[in-house]
Amino acid sequence: MSELIKENKSEYMIDMARLRLFTILSIIFVAVLLSSSAQNTNSMVIVKPNYTLSQTSPDVWAWGIEGDPLLGQGFDVWANVTDTDSDLRNVSVQVTGPNMTLNNLLTYNGTFYTGSVPAFPNDGLFNVLIRAYDLTNRSRTSYNVDFEYEENPIIPIDPNVSMPFVVGSSIGLVVLVIGFAMFYDRRKNPVEQIMQHENGTD
Repeated sequence: MSELIKENKSEYMIDMARLRLFTILSIIFVAVLLSSSAQNTNSMVIVKPNYTLSQTSPDVWAWGIEGDPLLGQGFDVWANVTDTDSDLRNVSVQVTGPNMTLNNLLTYNGTFYTGSVPAFPNDGLFNVLIRAYDLTNRSRTSYNVDFEYEENPIIPIDPNVSMPFVVGSSIGLVVLVIGFAMFYDRRKNPVEQIMQHENGTD
């Protein structure tokens, strides 16, 4: 009986030793896992770009068009855009109107950002503006210009321009008619005088 108790006791001791060993190994394994993940988090490599992320939005100093969109023609656009943080991403011209929504990227020519816009497709009010974005999605929008386009406009007559021509041509026509009347009367009078002389009615 005592041998059986000794055997059970030794098995119990072996099981307890195994359990302790397993517990210690588990704790060590968890500790290693936690420390390695903490090291990976702290030792991340951060690649710094060669620009500073923007603290301000880009600046659209001026912009304009070359051409006459009101004549139904396409036109060119230029814009003077800068960014103090040197992280300007893109500059575009945006046109909205009936049957037209346009967002064309402009290209930098060393001085200005330039691009072209096709002719307006139909009558209506068209809004044109410039928008610039930097790498942090800060944006700047320029003032906008509205164009009221008519494909076949009725051109009003300016009376200040047309009146001198109308009055002058009317006076000239009157003088011409009077001159022809006087010339005709002079040619007619000698014939009448000859006829009156022949009839004896002097």
